[in-house]
Amino acid sequence: MTKKNIKKLDALWSAHVKAEAGYKCELCGKNANECQLHGHHFIGRRNRATRWFLPNGIALCASHHTLSIWSAHENPEWFRSQMLDIRGMKWLKELITQSNKIFKGTMKEVLEHYAGKKDY
Repeated sequence: MTKKNIKKLDALWSAHVKAEAGYKCELCGKNANECQLHGHHFIGRRNRATRWFLPNGIALCASHHTLSIWSAHENPEWFRSQMLDIRGMKWLKELITQSNKIFKGTMKEVLEHYAGKKDY
């Protein structure tokens, strides 16, 4: 897969994550009109099995993504705890199961496999 296609998939994934969250930060509830909203990977994007897996996406305001002490990148233990409280153990187990799979696909296959729930 080319870097260009990876970038396209990342943008599509992020847009879908934000839409699924109602264009609101999943931690504080600020909407996209009040803040810059980001799509965050719970399991890092280096893991291709979960990189575009929609349940791995979390919509976060810039503060909760990277800019404050109470952010996913600055305080990962706190963030993991918050997300487990919000989404539950079943969600975490699904992510762990998916993260252990190997998936090497074309852009079309990735879209069909992971993003087939909705049209972009």
